[in-house]
Amino acid sequence: MDSLILMGESLCRVDAHVSLHLTVPDAPPAVRAWAERRPEVVLRTKRPERVSGWNIKPWLLLQELNAGSPQALWLDDDIIVTRPVSALLDEFPRESLIVAEEWTSSASAVPVSHFWNLPSARPIPVFNNCFIRVTPAHRTLLERWHQMLHDPRYRDAQALPFELRPVPLCHDGWPLIALLESAEFSQVPYDWIRRGRHIAQCAGSSGYQPHHRVLDLFRGLPPLIHGLGRKPWESPPDPSRLQHFLLDLATDVSPYTLAGRRVAKDLGMNPPWLEVRTLTGAMLRGMTNGHPGMAGLPLAILHAFHRKIGQVTTGSG
Repeated sequence: MDSLILMGESLCRVDAHVSLHLTVPDAPPAVRAWAERRPEVVLRTKRPERVSGWNIKPWLLLQELNAGSPQALWLDDDIIVTRPVSALLDEFPRESLIVAEEWTSSASAVPVSHFWNLPSARPIPVFNNCFIRVTPAHRTLLERWHQMLHDPRYRDAQALPFELRPVPLCHDGWPLIALLESAEFSQVPYDWIRRGRHIAQCAGSSGYQPHHRVLDLFRGLPPLIHGLGRKPWESPPDPSRLQHFLLDLATDVSPYTLAGRRVAKDLGMNPPWLEVRTLTGAMLRGMTNGHPGMAGLPLAILHAFHRKIGQVTTGSG
């Protein structure tokens, strides 16, 4: 709930052209109080039927389009917005479905549309659907996506541990990739916001690379900072002392954590997961005045160097 408030506050603070619709069943008092202070926010507390978690995306987007919205945008709640999203959308063609570039670019090795008995018509790179912009032209695509997320095979896979799920059923994004690959929807134009320039995919040096961070000293932070992967409010199971320190240090200098801390400070919020955990992290924060990109630059360089060594010595990333 803290991350939801931080996402909403950061969005409303920088973009005067948005209307933020939140569906939070049994919303706690903190969320209700914050929403009441923001006229841009419409808070719904009724629980939707037969949809929950990330599987709610196509259903909610359809609700907005059916209500007459000319376009609708899904944002994950582990995102901090630093610049207007409406201006970002203006960079793309109106008819395009817009998603986010993944933290590492790669095409699926096998067309995932075949899993759904859909003939493949084009390769689709793996993307991140933390950001999805749709228009009424995408209504049929959204309806098919919603149906696939209710398929028993998908539902059964979601009950498995993440690492044991088949790739085409790993999460809600793969059925959408399958549809865009398929002959049925191969004419649907799509594009993605770029990592580094538009979005910091906070996955070490791969998603927010060292040169992106240095460039951001001059061009400003990307409009979106995404807390990808393990969340700062989550604890890893039984880490060693060294692993625990490294994870705490990475959290201390995470662009998402530092950007969220700036918003939380203005709101008078102090979630425990935003507090500094290591002396090294405190020093890096102090040396860079808490800059979301620069505080973690040394770790990003080390991570990028380690990945490069791995590619040279083992041929893997």
